[in-house]
Amino acid sequence: ICINRTRWRNFDICRSLVSFRQHFATDTENSRPDVSSANCTNMADACGDVDFPVSVVLPAAGSGERMGLATPKQFCPVLGRPLLYYTLQAFLGVVWVHQVVVVVSAEWMEQTLEILQLFAPRTKSKVTVVSGAPTRHRSIWNGLKAVGSNTDVVVLHDAVRPFVEEDLLRAVVVAAKEYGAAGTVRPLISTVVSPTKSDSMLDHSLDRTQYQASEMPQAFRYAAIMEAYQKCNAHDLDFGTECLHLVQKYVGISAKLLLGPSSLWKVTLKKDLYAVEGVLKEECCRNVVMLSDQESPVLQQLHTCLQNQLKSEVIHIKDQGQLATVGQTTTALILTKSFPCDLNGTKDTVSQVWQGASMVNRRVVVLLLYGETPGVDAMPVIFKFTQDLTKEATEHSIDIYSVYVEKQATSDVLDRASAMIGSLICQADSTLSGQVFMAQ
Repeated sequence: ICINRTRWRNFDICRSLVSFRQHFATDTENSRPDVSSANCTNMADACGDVDFPVSVVLPAAGSGERMGLATPKQFCPVLGRPLLYYTLQAFLGVVWVHQVVVVVSAEWMEQTLEILQLFAPRTKSKVTVVSGAPTRHRSIWNGLKAVGSNTDVVVLHDAVRPFVEEDLLRAVVVAAKEYGAAGTVRPLISTVVSPTKSDSMLDHSLDRTQYQASEMPQAFRYAAIMEAYQKCNAHDLDFGTECLHLVQKYVGISAKLLLGPSSLWKVTLKKDLYAVEGVLKEECCRNVVMLSDQESPVLQQLHTCLQNQLKSEVIHIKDQGQLATVGQTTTALILTKSFPCDLNGTKDTVSQVWQGASMVNRRVVVLLLYGETPGVDAMPVIFKFTQDLTKEATEHSIDIYSVYVEKQATSDVLDRASAMIGSLICQADSTLSGQVFMAQ
């Protein structure tokens, strides 16, 4: 596994992105998704539960020419994992999604199967991987033909749009069930102009208040989208890009349009990868819980320092039973133990973080050990325990780190320890999972 995971860290993109970082300027409209859209929540409240079979098709066969890299963007690494992983997790974490079909080019079929084996072993049975085609519509058609015939509604979504809220997804699916087709839209940001064909002079411009940008996800009654693809001509398959238009043109169904959040943006350029990374890191710093097995001035100071470091509240709990309440929303757990301690009991506590948890978000567990200056035999024991725990946690999308702090640590050392823990949580670097750090 270590060998395979390394390949995702060593793609050609790494060097290209490093050189690009100094040129990246944050576009606040695109890089800070509105992940709490009131519009989506209101729609979801009105929809209720999804009690019919739903499948998802993720076209991921594009070459990413606009990215300018040898690696297609859907396979570019973000925080140690391919971009496709995050989009997959958004759908695999939805209990009422029965099947996900991923459409990839033939040369990336093996790598896609590796991603499922490495990062989604528990849920890979829900995923079907099929070969794509030279054009978008032909690839989607291949994916649709792989969908189970018992599906009522099928969702189409780009593999390079990793941020999908379940509330919005539910609203689109329910609307598709009712109207036959539904899609998400966003207001146009820039004015659309039409140049003259002969000399590229301005011919006319459109009133952008009268138009909206078509986004993903889109959803269709399965029979309707299948009929549209069966009836469409070769020109549609080779040059078309809008599935809602196909259903309108060939089946006579006008889609219901739902206003979606700004988080629906599509990764297209190099800078978008950094925007994704920034959003993921920001999410990692939310919903952090610190579980202490006893009172200690050292731990109280560390708790205060961590809140300052993360710039957000760190929930401090002292009862392991409270994990059942906060565990589902926890993105990071700081588990403090006075060393030496019962390592088997510690393992049981950590396992509560992933028991029954969905795989929508990656989670981080920092095992904070504090005690006397560790003896020669202590660190190998801690390291082996951390490594063994990491192997089990990997299949649950959880990264494990151990940090050791001496009980006699000075305020400066505690500041550095909190900075170290905060960095491990916010950076979410899975390549460091399983490592032991000493705060000095």
